[in-house]
Amino acid sequence: MPNDSSASPQTTLDYFNRRSDFWHDVYERPQTFTGYSLLKQHHTVMQVVQRTQTPGNKILDVGCGAGITVLELAEKGYQSSGIDFAPNMIERAKQDAEAKGVACDFQVASAESLPYPTQHFDMVIALGLVGNLRDDTDCLREIRRVLKPGGVVLLTMPNVLALDRWISVPRSLPIIFGHRFRSQFRRVGNLGRRLWGIAPKETADLRFGKSAIPHFYKRHLTQAGFQNVSYSSITFGPFFPLGLRVWNDPKLITMSEAICKKDVLKKYFNWGGNIVIFQAWLAP
Repeated sequence: MPNDSSASPQTTLDYFNRRSDFWHDVYERPQTFTGYSLLKQHHTVMQVVQRTQTPGNKILDVGCGAGITVLELAEKGYQSSGIDFAPNMIERAKQDAEAKGVACDFQVASAESLPYPTQHFDMVIALGLVGNLRDDTDCLREIRRVLKPGGVVLLTMPNVLALDRWISVPRSLPIIFGHRFRSQFRRVGNLGRRLWGIAPKETADLRFGKSAIPHFYKRHLTQAGFQNVSYSSITFGPFFPLGLRVWNDPKLITMSEAICKKDVLKKYFNWGGNIVIFQAWLAP
């Protein structure tokens, strides 16, 4: 089997360390589709947290990045903690907590080995984390371990069935076919770039990333020991017909919001969002 550099955990770590400023500042750019998607994910999680009954108010964010959600949870009175394996991310989070005068527990740690006691948290959230893991078995085991009986897990996952991916073929083929073929697609793309006199992209900087079919991942969470698993789409798009940018970001955001706000559309296309949020419980 050919070596796939996108599967390297070190490549992923280097990526997030190198781009810690981007992943911090993107939340301040809601006019871009990426900023809109991340903020919508953040606000959706905050809404779910506040309406969900748990044994207490201790919450852990696994893969917290720059700590945006952890900080807001703390501001709302939750005992919030966050871990990330990228030191630059955690440093940014600590700086923001200090600047805001907010008490949070931020630590550099691995999702597969959480530095907390058993049955310590009432809720664990993981936003986009599992899509960066080759195998989430150890991560889900650790989440179960640190959750109290009756605790809740909220996680988000990129969706392989997302409507925008199928509308965007062939541009989206590397995502649809998964990380194993990403290097090969980039090499083919580089051939075209060279023919057009465009600088090729580095294959070595491809980080690992995967998507899931929502129904199958729901079953996966059940098999991992969680119960009452449900999911819903958070955002739809961006839509690039045949891979072409037809609409600008504000228009794409408007289209996504239109689908989200129309219950009939969301009911029938709930499986088709680009970001899907899963909610599950640990048996009491």
